[in-house]
Order: sequence, then C-alpha cells, then structure tokens
Amino acid sequence: MDKTLLTSREMQSILAGLRSLDSVSGTSRYKQLMDKLAMGNSSILTSNSHILIDLSSWYKSCLAPKIELIQAAIDAREYISFAYFGPSGESRRKLEPYLLVFQWSSWYVWGFCLMRQDYRLFKLNRMVDLECCQEVFDKRILPPYENEADRPFPIRYLVKARCKPSIKWRIVDEFGPETLEELPDGDFMFTAGYSDKENLFCWILSLGDQIELLEPCEFRRELAELGRRVYEIYR
Repeated sequence: MDKTLLTSREMQSILAGLRSLDSVSGTSRYKQLMDKLAMGNSSILTSNSHILIDLSSWYKSCLAPKIELIQAAIDAREYISFAYFGPSGESRRKLEPYLLVFQWSSWYVWGFCLMRQDYRLFKLNRMVDLECCQEVFDKRILPPYENEADRPFPIRYLVKARCKPSIKWRIVDEFGPETLEELPDGDFMFTAGYSDKENLFCWILSLGDQIELLEPCEFRRELAELGRRVYEIYR
C-alpha cells in the first residue's frame, strides 16, 4: 500500500478507528495492523489526533471473547447458539450471524433467528453460554440493516414531569436541554417521549423526591402503589 496516497491527517483518522476496535479486542490483531501501517515510520503511532474513541466498558473481560467468537462465525458463515435473557424471559436461540453492531452505547449482533424466522438484534451483555455450532449456513440475500435511533425503542408515551433544579444536569445528559422548560418558581417542566413504562418507573424512582410525574396521569396511581411496596420492604 503506497502510504504517499494518504495525508498524515487521513492516516490518523484510520488509526483512531483501529484504536477504537483495539479497546474491545481480546487479541493483538488491531495492534499488529497499526504496526504494519506505521512500518518505516514509527512516529505515526504517536497520536496527534484530536479524536479518541474508547469502546471498552466494565464488561470488557466478557465482551471481548464474545466479539471474537462472533467475528469468526460471521467469517466462516457458521451458526451461533446462546441463551438469551429478554423482557419476556429466557430462551435458547440459534442465529445466522451477519453483523456486529456498536450502537446505543452497547454491542449487539444482528442476524437471522431460526426461532423467530426473522432478522433480530441481540445484545451481547444478555447472551450467555455462547458457542459456535461449527455448522455452515447458506448466506441469505440480506435486507438493509435499519439503525434508526427510535426503531428498537418506539415512542409510546408522552411524559411530563416537574423537576427540581438539582437534577437538571442529569436530564440534560440523558435527554437533552430541549426537553426542559423553566417554570416561574425555579423548577423545570420535563417533556419527552418514552417507550417503556417499566423503565420509566425505574428512572422516576432513581431520581427520588426531586421529580414528580404528571403525565401520563394514569401512571401516577401505579407509581404510588409501587412506592408503597418499596416502603413496606424498608420500613
């Protein structure tokens, strides 16, 4: 590869991408590739890039082997199987893996699920007993992968809540400043779409007495009952 075709800035962009993959890799594959690109000019590995992408997480020790196994299965066109924990319970799945996806701050595998007879996205953190079946499948004509942000989390509820100034930072961090409107008394009105009632309740409870859910109004009684049951545990 003639490196004179690449400017220093372009090479640093390539290295930034490789470093991001290296942050979750359980092998030296990407380090070796960076060494190859820098052959004869080791100073290029001393990053002067203004971008650092770190894809690692608290789960790196268990994620890296999963990523490596799934990559190998995709290359070999071999089924993978795993136990999966989802909202509807635990199930055993067999999958034609086609794509590793890093999205919504987590790793996923996308492929054709034999149980559902359709394409599905599975979160790696919810997969256990992952194994390669060493059984080759015929690659399908794939539909485009749809990665719109609201596709897996469709908006079902319009949420309104009164918030204290002490949690403004958290709402800005999680939902953006445009979801807040300052009220005359110094509190804030939070307005946003939400996809899941259970997650909404968990989020409201995590903010303690610094927030009051106003809408959907029918959730208020359920939330109060949930609070009563929590109180009974800790009283």
